[in-house]
Amino acid sequence: MKRFGLPVVVILLIFTVNSFGQSLAEIAKRERERQKAAKTKIVVTNNESVAAAPAPVKTPPTAPATTQAGSSAAAQTTGPTDNNGHDEKYWRGLFQKARDDAKRAQDRAVLLDLRMKDLNTQLLRQSDVYNRENRIGPEMAAAQKDLDDANKEAAAAQQRITDLEDELRKSGGPAGWAR
Repeated sequence: MKRFGLPVVVILLIFTVNSFGQSLAEIAKRERERQKAAKTKIVVTNNESVAAAPAPVKTPPTAPATTQAGSSAAAQTTGPTDNNGHDEKYWRGLFQKARDDAKRAQDRAVLLDLRMKDLNTQLLRQSDVYNRENRIGPEMAAAQKDLDDANKEAAAAQQRITDLEDELRKSGGPAGWAR
């Protein structure tokens, strides 16, 4: 009886795994269908209730209408503006670009700092006493100069964000536009 117990358990285990497993293709197909369903938009006007809303409608992209001055209608603001006539989209774009620049500068400074630490480690581990300062020394000097420049660039990028916040405050825009 003990001889037949292990093979029976193994066969039942294999059968269970095969019968309940999903293929990757099935999972991907269901995910694509879910994403297509999520892309559709439901249009509800003030006169209609949610229960009486029409079936999901995909709105076709429309070309922006141009005014006599040649500017597009999309460029005209419909929401609140600050004292200088700039809207939330304008300020959020400026802040996002400034934050991206600050992040890029900070990442570069971190990488150069790691490079400097790596060169210091190489200097300490290298056994040939006469050549290590002559070979690694200039590399360390160049890396230190690059690191200092990157730190200055990161500080300038952070200062740009602070200046934008002050500019937004002085123009009378809401502080939430800086987020």
